[in-house]
Amino acid sequence: MEPHRQKLIFPIAVAITVLDQVSKMIVCAKFGAFDAVTVIPGFFDIRKVFNEGAAWGLFAGQRSFLVAISIVMLFVLWFHRKEFSGKSLLCNIGIGLLAGGITGNLIDRVKLGYVVDFLDFHWKNSYTFPTFNVADSAICIGVFLYFLYSVMNPEQKKPE
Repeated sequence: MEPHRQKLIFPIAVAITVLDQVSKMIVCAKFGAFDAVTVIPGFFDIRKVFNEGAAWGLFAGQRSFLVAISIVMLFVLWFHRKEFSGKSLLCNIGIGLLAGGITGNLIDRVKLGYVVDFLDFHWKNSYTFPTFNVADSAICIGVFLYFLYSVMNPEQKKPE
């Protein structure tokens, strides 16, 4: 294991958290509630939305539950950090993205009681993907990278 890989998780998590929070601050300063600016007509808008739930609005109004789950996940990642840091670059990047995304949304939930979402993708007027943010993107990409790492590097069972 190259030593530089072991040092990636924390800086990636911090960078994602900062990028997420700064992007949300800019959107909150520039947009009123539900205001939108079209970036790519018929495909992408920036639209400020307050999400009291998780992905797709699941668990809306369950702030305490979502805060608790986020804290538990961060503790799990923290307690396994040495195990993760010994893995591949792909794994380390994925875990850093995951930790940063969880932290970004956790800050919103604790500070505001909801998460600020603003990335709004849609296909003309026929399909709209749920609005999301930088933290959500990092979580999804992080989970995907960790899954990819797990598939490419299955743990070998120890003989009994």
